[in-house]
Amino acid sequence: MKAKVLLGAQLAYTACWEGAMALYTRDDTLVPYLDPKLPARDRAVDLLGRMTLEEKVGQLGGIRRVASRSNGKLTFNQTSFEHIRETQNGQIGPGFQFNWAEEVLPVLNQVRSEQINNSRLHVPYITISDSINGIWVSGGSLFPGTNAMASSWNLELYGKAIEAIRDENLAIGIQWVLAPEVDLAKDPRNGRNGEMYGEDGYLAGEFATRYIQVMQEKDENGWVRVATTIKHWVYGQGSGGVNRASMLGGLNHILNDLGASYVKPIRDAQPLSIMSSYSTVDGVPLSINKHLLQDILRGTLGFKGLIMSDANAIEYLYTESKVASSAADAAQKALKAGLQHELHPSGNGAFATLIKAKEDPQVVSLVNSSVLALLEIKFLTGTFDRPLPTQENLAKTLRKKEHLEINRQITRESVVMLKNDGLLPLKIDDVKQVAVIGPYADIINAGMYAACNATDPVYGSTLRRSLENKLGAENVLYSMGTNSILPSNNTDDKIIKEAVALAEKAGIAIVMLGSGLGTFDPATVNNQRTDQEGFAHADLNFPGQQMNLLKAILETGVPTVLIMSSGQTFLLPDSIFGPINAVFHSWLSGEYTGDTITEILFGETNPSGKLTVTIPEANGAFPVSYDFLPSDDVGGFGTALLYDWHWPQVTRSPPLRFGFGLSYTSFLIGNSTVNVDGARDYSTVKLSASVTNTGGMTGKEVVQLYFRPMVSVIEFPVMKLIRFQKVNLDPGQSEKVDFSIPYHDLGYFVNGEWHVDGGNYTFWIGSSSRKEDLTQLNVRIS
Repeated sequence: MKAKVLLGAQLAYTACWEGAMALYTRDDTLVPYLDPKLPARDRAVDLLGRMTLEEKVGQLGGIRRVASRSNGKLTFNQTSFEHIRETQNGQIGPGFQFNWAEEVLPVLNQVRSEQINNSRLHVPYITISDSINGIWVSGGSLFPGTNAMASSWNLELYGKAIEAIRDENLAIGIQWVLAPEVDLAKDPRNGRNGEMYGEDGYLAGEFATRYIQVMQEKDENGWVRVATTIKHWVYGQGSGGVNRASMLGGLNHILNDLGASYVKPIRDAQPLSIMSSYSTVDGVPLSINKHLLQDILRGTLGFKGLIMSDANAIEYLYTESKVASSAADAAQKALKAGLQHELHPSGNGAFATLIKAKEDPQVVSLVNSSVLALLEIKFLTGTFDRPLPTQENLAKTLRKKEHLEINRQITRESVVMLKNDGLLPLKIDDVKQVAVIGPYADIINAGMYAACNATDPVYGSTLRRSLENKLGAENVLYSMGTNSILPSNNTDDKIIKEAVALAEKAGIAIVMLGSGLGTFDPATVNNQRTDQEGFAHADLNFPGQQMNLLKAILETGVPTVLIMSSGQTFLLPDSIFGPINAVFHSWLSGEYTGDTITEILFGETNPSGKLTVTIPEANGAFPVSYDFLPSDDVGGFGTALLYDWHWPQVTRSPPLRFGFGLSYTSFLIGNSTVNVDGARDYSTVKLSASVTNTGGMTGKEVVQLYFRPMVSVIEFPVMKLIRFQKVNLDPGQSEKVDFSIPYHDLGYFVNGEWHVDGGNYTFWIGSSSRKEDLTQLNVRIS
């Protein structure tokens, strides 16, 4: 039945295009917009000139969910779809995450064909979706979340993962993805940190650039494979509460902190679109913030692509922010501020009202430029020219052997070991039984943007199942350890006592705690979700009774390994961190996270992940990122309070800091040198160091380079990452690592202008941002 539907859709698509070609052929010359040999811009201009205002406005919105799900089956409401399509027909989304790709594809092909056949000018939809762990719907390779893959600090491997995700998107006909997210995880309370690359602008910019370059790579026909949307311009952060510390706000903060991760991707990768955020900055919501959208994003940063809203953001201008009186008022204000496309609106959408402003020449002109930007993306991606995807190619592409191997490898490099007192790696001959405990030990906690039913084994093995495969089910004693992961007044500790008894019986406890669980669908397990979008964390302790469970296990004295599963970080006070034998953060899971942790526990894989965020020492000790300003660490009075970060006293540089991560082997980074080639504006700083594996196991180390000018025009962070490289070394092997930094790269924005200081600089090279892991080098640029 599916094959017949697909075939019918394919034939309809082909027939309608043949009809279009015949209709618009004059003297054997194609109408320009139908000629694939012409540049995308020329085709878009030609088509725009043939469209009515109604047809143009229709391109400025789309239909979020083509397919829904009811009683475990895919559903498609043709009546509802057609009602929205009349006024919003620029793009479509595949719909519900738990629908399988093979079910969704015939429906997508059907509506794509009908749109081409029924629209006067045969303008196709472009299909758009989120893509973080993989494709939006079920059936593809399930990769770890963004924060996990960034923890690999391996750009080359990450590029291969994105290539696999890209090809799986193309197999279902996704031509435009709502990624990458380059917002910075500066505040550990933010529920969306799992979607981000970390707290550092340089690191996030490098990973985002690689994502865009791979997704937007051109195919053999010269078409962009998949368009990208860099987001969210610009996402806010809070401040700390320290007496003399910096206060957040102003252009320098936006460009050097919040916007630092946008600079390289926009300059070097040129994403075809960008999404404005929900945030209000200086009292002006981004959707109508002309200064940030036009003067800064387009002017200062030079972005040339399409600017879209976030989902329902234009609606929120009049329902939440109260800066517009109606949908029509919000639409015109957003359009005039610089928004060009309305993403996932409710009902008929706000931009659909623009048709009523046809007597306003400014609105008509802005609609024209907005539609032109969208049409250019459609032509660049081959949306007018590519054949519909087929079921046969879908089956060949999703979960290819090569994709799964890349998935395994990046998962292996993404897990971060934060402590090991010598308990690990375990020896298989010495382990008779293990107790596997915790509410995250028998689920796949992949995040709400992943197409993953957390308990379905088709998405991979949970930690429990992986250990059972390794040791035999009879040797793995499992307990959830808590009745609920939500905060609760329920003080019943019966299940905790049961977990403690299992730990004592086995003689070793593997405890997996965290937060998260669930997708966007409230009917699945969202009633247990404690992390990700819409869930900020006032308390960074483990939710519910999880901390009580961990304390009870530790009180037994049984050797204990803690594995954290989440997009967020958690507090690990000395009273907890001290007694634990080993600690890991596995972040948001992929389908091989359970297998990888099992491999690491038994030494089959040597952990090499590094933190991309700093783990705070106390609730309220925020901001905590490593690149704070010097004045953020001063301000106390008297000998008892030399610093007021914070009371009870904690340091501004916690031990579990950005860039930190342990290995089963040891590395020595030495023989560091620095010199400057050339004079001032044309100079290049060259640094090198040797890395030696001084332990007894093959492993990977990330060599990290930080810097700061001795004197700056505006206050500069205590240090900033500027380069990194991951190396793989056998025991006793050494490798030289070279870094080359053009003078331009040492700069920062001052009131919207790029500035680079001359004079003295300090560089640090080592294995993390912790001072004890770094070697200092000084150089003068003159």
